[in-house]
Amino acid sequence: MQILAVVVLYKQAPERSQTIQSLIDVLGRSPDLSDSVGILLWDNSPVPVSQVSLPFSFDLQSSGRNVGTSGAYNFAMQSAEARGFPWLLLLDQDTRVSLEFLRAMIGYSERFRDAPEIAAVVPFIFSHGALVSPRRLLSFNRVRQVPVTFSGICKDRAYAVNSATLMRVSALREVGGYSEEFWLDLSDVYVFRAFHAKGKSIYVAGDLHVEHSIASMDFDTEMSPERYRNFLAAESAYIDLYLPALERAAQLVRLLVRTIRQYRRYKNKAFAAIAWEYFFRRLFLTRAQRLKDWRRQLAKRDIPAIAGGQIVG
Repeated sequence: MQILAVVVLYKQAPERSQTIQSLIDVLGRSPDLSDSVGILLWDNSPVPVSQVSLPFSFDLQSSGRNVGTSGAYNFAMQSAEARGFPWLLLLDQDTRVSLEFLRAMIGYSERFRDAPEIAAVVPFIFSHGALVSPRRLLSFNRVRQVPVTFSGICKDRAYAVNSATLMRVSALREVGGYSEEFWLDLSDVYVFRAFHAKGKSIYVAGDLHVEHSIASMDFDTEMSPERYRNFLAAESAYIDLYLPALERAAQLVRLLVRTIRQYRRYKNKAFAAIAWEYFFRRLFLTRAQRLKDWRRQLAKRDIPAIAGGQIVG
C-alpha cells in the first residue's frame, strides 16, 4: 500500500466525524481503494474511545492524553515507517474526503514516488466559504493566499493546513517530525518552514478543492477563549523563536489592531481581552520571559470542543 491515512479525533465519537463518514461513503463505493490506502484513527481525547465499529479496516490508537496534531502525526510517521508506507495522508475529524480526492492523491503518490524534493502534495482548502490554504509566508509575519488558478511546484516559503495534505514520510523524518512544542496551533507552519529550510518543495494540486472547518474562521460557533489563548501563545512563541527583531516588534501593531477589531465584531469580548493581554505581554515582558511562560503553558492541553457555539466535550 502507498498511503497511510491518519484521522485525528478529539472529544468526538468516530461515527460523528465528517471525515470518517466521508471515508465510509468513499470506501463503500470503491472498496478497491483499500488496496492502496490504510486507515489509522488516532484519538486525542482525555478519555479515549475503546469500542469502534466501522465498515472498513482500521487501526485505533491513543495516548490517553491530548498530544495534539503533532503527537498524532509523529506517531503516524513511525507507524508508516514500520509498515512500509511511503506517504501519509493527514486528516482531522472535520474534513470532507471525496472519491475524486482520494483517487487523485493515490495518483500523486505514484507520480512523485521518485521525486524526493517534493515533500508534500496539498490541495486548495476552503473553510466557511473562504479559500484559506495553501499560503505563501511573507515578511512581517504576513501571508498571501496562493491563487486558486495556480497548479504545480511551489518553491517559495509557503505552508498548507495539515488536514488533506499528502506528506512524504521520509521528508518528515528528515526534518525531525512535527514539533512537540507547536503541538496544535502553528504545527503546520512549523513543519512546512522546516521543509523549506531543507530545500524541499510542495506541489499544489490545483485540481483538488477540499472543504475543511477551521476554528479561527468562525469565532462565534467554533472558537473558544481557551483555544484562542493557545493560538496566541503559539503565535507569540513562533515569532520570538524564528523571526527577526523588527518583525517581532511589528507583532505589537498586529495585536492592537486585532483587539480593536475583535471588540467591535464579536459579542464575546473575551477574545478582545485575550488579544489585549498578549499586546501588553509583548510590550512589558522580555522575549525570554515570554518563552518561559509559553513553555510552562504547554502542559495545559484540555481544550473544550466547540460545535454550534456550544461546548460538546
